[in-house]
Amino acid sequence: MFGFQRWLVVGFIAVLAGCGADERGPSRRGGQRRGAAVPVKVEPVNRRDISSSILANTTLEAFQWVEVRSRASGQVVAILKEEGDRVNSGAVLARLDSEEPALQVKRMEVAYQDARRAYERDEKLFKRELLSNERYENSRGQMDRAQTELEQAKLNLSYTSIVSPLTGTVTIRSVEVGNMVTANQAVFSVADFDPLLARIRIPEKNMGKVAIGQGANVSVESDPERLYRGVVKMISPVVDPESGTIKVTIQIPGAGNGVLRPGMFASVHIITEVHRNTLVIPKKALVHEGEGNQVFVYEPDGEQGGGSAVRRKVGIGFADNEYLEILKGLNEGEQVITVGHDGLRPGTAVRLVGEGVPETTVAGDRMGEGRESGRPAGGDNGQLNAMKARIFARFPDLKKAYDARVKEDPDLAKSSEKWRAFMGEMRRQGILPARGGRPQ
Repeated sequence: MFGFQRWLVVGFIAVLAGCGADERGPSRRGGQRRGAAVPVKVEPVNRRDISSSILANTTLEAFQWVEVRSRASGQVVAILKEEGDRVNSGAVLARLDSEEPALQVKRMEVAYQDARRAYERDEKLFKRELLSNERYENSRGQMDRAQTELEQAKLNLSYTSIVSPLTGTVTIRSVEVGNMVTANQAVFSVADFDPLLARIRIPEKNMGKVAIGQGANVSVESDPERLYRGVVKMISPVVDPESGTIKVTIQIPGAGNGVLRPGMFASVHIITEVHRNTLVIPKKALVHEGEGNQVFVYEPDGEQGGGSAVRRKVGIGFADNEYLEILKGLNEGEQVITVGHDGLRPGTAVRLVGEGVPETTVAGDRMGEGRESGRPAGGDNGQLNAMKARIFARFPDLKKAYDARVKEDPDLAKSSEKWRAFMGEMRRQGILPARGGRPQ
């Protein structure tokens, strides 16, 4: 009896394996099976605007950058702003010891009040013709000098507060509390980052292609995928005789709140012409083999995710950082291979990454532990889920056990390792036949 059951299970597994082969079937490309197809990624040929530009590299500069210098000598008693802080024009950055200047102001106030009262007495006498004109003028002069000295004392007192001359960001603080500073010593630097400037040099032959107000795209190494919009602000009226170039200043508004900073290395593309709604493909689709500009087009063969690679020669127009303009050779909606085209030959069988069911070799592998072209079956969630659906259709009890286990352990639905462990457990419990139809 045991022998009969054993052969019954073996026969059942063989039937399943045969059914699986019928469902997938051999590829129609030279008899290759799907498992032998090259995995690729594709993108459609579509329409968008693309521009021609002049490229130049430079470092970004702040719109304004000033050194804040102390206007008085003294000891630093307080620092109110740090590097990176935003400040307004007139904001106090640091304070010097103000005790002595404050006392001087009080002395000058007393001297001024005495001189003013003396002048007012002499003025009354002068009007009554009881005082000479010379005495009267001398009294008024003493009051004016006292007032001037008071104003100077107040000004010296104000110099003990070191203030920002512009609105911007503190970039350097070069003093500490307790330091002694002298008059005209640099103690802070403040920069206005909005807008930033990119000063570039372009060849003399391109002078006629650039004008004030022209658009430009700016990118930096720290965020190469993002483009910042700039505009031509100034064009030098002279040509450098040594380099044969002219200086062009690009203004980048709104950069103060982004990732752009002065000193960053930047690539500047001054837009000279725009083609609207033209056919484009990603640059990475271009094949760097053979003569001329070529791409591989994906042609489906009717099976899910399956097809072949067809080589096409194309005519190229404008190019930007990401896309190429297509003048001939492709039609809108066709799919070009962007990943996996290295080494392809015309007519090679290909499959789209993440689509189709991986080919397996033994019945046990078909249940989640097989290999496809040397890759783990669980390496792609789309392939693993497709495989699960096929297995559940044949073993309903396995589906019930799986659903119950996922409620306890949600990671089972995503982890290929947990899936293989689950399958082994199901075999040991008899819900699934053992590998090769043999009981464990």
